[in-house]
Amino acid sequence: MEVHHHSSPGHKKKAFKEYFLEFLMIFLAVTMGFLAENLREHITNRSKEKEYVAGFIRNLQDDTANLRYVIQFDSLQVIGIDRFLRLSHANMQEDSNRKKFYNFSYNCFYNSSAFVSNNSTLQQLKSTGDYRLVQKDHVADSLSKYDTDNQGISNQTNYYNAYFKEVLSLLDGVTDMSIFGDTTFMKNGKFTHQKVPDLGGDSKQLRTLFNKAFDLRIITSSYAANMLRPQLENAARLIVFLRKEYGITEEAN
Repeated sequence: MEVHHHSSPGHKKKAFKEYFLEFLMIFLAVTMGFLAENLREHITNRSKEKEYVAGFIRNLQDDTANLRYVIQFDSLQVIGIDRFLRLSHANMQEDSNRKKFYNFSYNCFYNSSAFVSNNSTLQQLKSTGDYRLVQKDHVADSLSKYDTDNQGISNQTNYYNAYFKEVLSLLDGVTDMSIFGDTTFMKNGKFTHQKVPDLGGDSKQLRTLFNKAFDLRIITSSYAANMLRPQLENAARLIVFLRKEYGITEEAN
């Protein structure tokens, strides 16, 4: 015997319009959720971008202070080397000239100063892949150029350090710097009347030393004037530019 199932008179079949409205509501809900997530991500990324830029500004402030110090130090070093070079044709048999030689050597060549950039923010941007967060092309280009310029300075710094070490090595062959710790020769930072030791080596070694000191003088002067001073100006301009571009006040740094 066949059984016929009759639909309940209280359960009506949905019209197409109802299905469409349900689909539309689901679509709008998914779309709004997607847009909200994108907006949240955008806000988060822009906030992180601004934090990175603020950190980079702090690094630039460290760099400007360091650059000013190194430029000042190297400028004084050039003056000291010039004084040292005036002895290149002096009679080193005279105790007064040897004392000048020792004094200038000690003050010029036993201290050095080279620029090392604080690149912590740039390194973090590179290592984390967050460089992509810097969406303003002109800002990203400025950061990249500053980094490239610092790499050029680093190469010149290595060149400077190599010559500096070479001069020190040559000095070791002709001087006895232990006299600066001997009260027979030095008291209260001044030479006594005791004659200082004769310079070691021959005239050829001494001539090589003066020639290398002259080379170091040129390198140091060029390093400060042609590389560090322009980078100091670049860093100062970049600080002003980034603060204006991102609305970062000095206090916020």
